[in-house]
Amino acid sequence: MTRIAPVLLAMLAATGCSLIDQKTFAPSPSAKAQPAPAAPPPPAPVPADARRPLVTIEYTGADPDFAELLHYAVRAAENRNGDVQYDVIAVVPDDAGAMQGSERAVRVMTAIMRDRVAASRIHLAVRTDPLLATGQVRVYVR
Repeated sequence: MTRIAPVLLAMLAATGCSLIDQKTFAPSPSAKAQPAPAAPPPPAPVPADARRPLVTIEYTGADPDFAELLHYAVRAAENRNGDVQYDVIAVVPDDAGAMQGSERAVRVMTAIMRDRVAASRIHLAVRTDPLLATGQVRVYVR
């Protein structure tokens, strides 16, 4: 009888259990699918540079005559601070205009160097701005 007691006890304990099958893990009929959360709106476009340029040269048609205006702006900046650094940034609508933009920036850099500014104080860059219709070269001081 002592041998039968553990077996009997195990059989009585198993009567309250049920087998696990597909119905066990099926969702209840009252559970409804939740809609996916809406995607956040795209971020607002960030301007290429928050600084105000010393000079902006627009390339709407043929190459503009910017030499005189640039000369006066560079002289004014040099009179304020003899160690001023220049950022010459070509801004183009897309990547296709990057080569042309860099050539324009080099021409502007050369014009600044004619005013006896060392090349080490002039920094070149090209950026894209899809909001622009035509290219620009912007000269910033820092």
